Amino acid sequence: MGAKAERIGAGTTRVRGKIGLGRLAVLLVAFLASVGAGYVGYQRLAPSPAPAIPNQTTTVRRGTIAATVTATGSVVPSRRAQLTFGTSGVLTEVGVALGDRVKAGQVLAKLDPATLDIRLAQTQSSLRSAQINLDKLKQGATAEEIASARASLVSARAKYDDIARGATEADIKAAEQSLVSAQSNLTKALADQAKLKAGPTEDQITVGKTDLEKKRIALQKAQADYDRVGWRSDIGARPEATALQQATIDYQASLANYNLAMAPPKPEDVATADKNVESAQAALVSAQARLDQLRAGPTDSDLQSAQAAVASANAQLALKTASATNLDLAAAQEQINQAELAVRQAELDLAKTSLVAPFDGVVATVNLNLGEQTSGTSAVTLVDPNSVRVDVTVDESDLSKVGIGKTAQVAFDALPDTRLQAKVIAISPNATVQQGVVTYLVSIQPDTQGAYLPAGMTANVNIVADQRDNILLVPNRAVRTQGRGRVVEVVADGKTEMRQVTIGLSNEQMTEIAQGLQEGEQVVIPTTTTAPARVPGFGGGIGTGPMIMTK
Repeated sequence: MGAKAERIGAGTTRVRGKIGLGRLAVLLVAFLASVGAGYVGYQRLAPSPAPAIPNQTTTVRRGTIAATVTATGSVVPSRRAQLTFGTSGVLTEVGVALGDRVKAGQVLAKLDPATLDIRLAQTQSSLRSAQINLDKLKQGATAEEIASARASLVSARAKYDDIARGATEADIKAAEQSLVSAQSNLTKALADQAKLKAGPTEDQITVGKTDLEKKRIALQKAQADYDRVGWRSDIGARPEATALQQATIDYQASLANYNLAMAPPKPEDVATADKNVESAQAALVSAQARLDQLRAGPTDSDLQSAQAAVASANAQLALKTASATNLDLAAAQEQINQAELAVRQAELDLAKTSLVAPFDGVVATVNLNLGEQTSGTSAVTLVDPNSVRVDVTVDESDLSKVGIGKTAQVAFDALPDTRLQAKVIAISPNATVQQGVVTYLVSIQPDTQGAYLPAGMTANVNIVADQRDNILLVPNRAVRTQGRGRVVEVVADGKTEMRQVTIGLSNEQMTEIAQGLQEGEQVVIPTTTTAPARVPGFGGGIGTGPMIMTK
């Protein structure tokens, strides 16, 4: 039957008709051949399956598990002292340098102690005086002191009697004579003063010149007599030589006296003359006042002064003859106490001129220069290398797991072979917030075992948050999550079964099984394998990459 064409639309034609049975058979055979060839090619090109790796098993055993909190920090000296002088002064000695090891009590530096040495000596002297006063009170007055006090009383009474009795004729005559003598002394002092300031008189000048001229003529005659016999070998023993020597001495003495008489008065001589006049005037005034007083008789003031002097002398005698009272002894003892305190303070001030190490340690800083004036700033910093701690920061989420007394292990980047046992000794109550992260400072005390740990060294700390002993343990990989629970695949009688378990503490490797397993049972640890795809026959082929399979 021929094909029939049918127009569907503009430019489109659909061919409709019937296909013969022979042609259909040919098409079917061609299709089957194509499918067969494709299957053979697929078998050659498909990757070979990876060989199966059997699961591992392990035994449920008892052991110890610990959960830890890891933190990083640094070494900090637990004993650190910034030493300063307790007083100011000039630095005279520096006995240490940076890095030196020192012993407790060792002097590190000194200030000039001269001023404080003097102060200490003064306080010690005051203490000795106070002790002597107390001893004198306890011993009482000596016989000489009592005799002197009695003599003073007798003298005071006699003076009072004289004043009360009034002046006698003899007293007045003596006072008048003293006044005359004072007037005479003043007259002489005034004359001497005037004579000194006036200089030599004409008569004195004439006499001086005449005497000097006579001595000059005598010297000329003696010289002429000596010259006449000067040629003789025995001239030194002749009277002419003796006469010349004496004439020379006489002339020089006369010349000196003349020059002295002609010279103006010396300032010190004028001052002495003036002072003599003043003293003579004062003596005259006193003598006149004394005479006037005797003629006028004693005044009430004189009698009262004399009576007061008698009373004072009487009190002094009573004090000397009486024993010291308890109050006197207590007051004297208090003076000793105060003096002892002053000595102690002076000793302390003197001790402050020495900078002393308070403990065994290493010098961390030295801020001293010889000859400088100290001002109370830090002079030496001392640290104890055997007393250190490690300060670390712990995240707030782990803080509840960390408590004082918890054990820890400390490792150091700079000491890879060192592992030290330690414990938590302090937890700061103050949080530190940086970029929204809240942490707390935790102090760890390591057992140094003699190791030297420099300050600032980086430390890695594992704090044992919890530890349980003699419990059932399995590897973490053996525990799987199923729904909201945990299951473990257990091997029993050659078969496996999934068993519900209750877990407890876990760490990075092991998990505690609280319920569901028995010691000695075998559990399956799922094996995770990685098998690369392989295309055979094409030298590496077109693999699809690694495939991860869990059995």
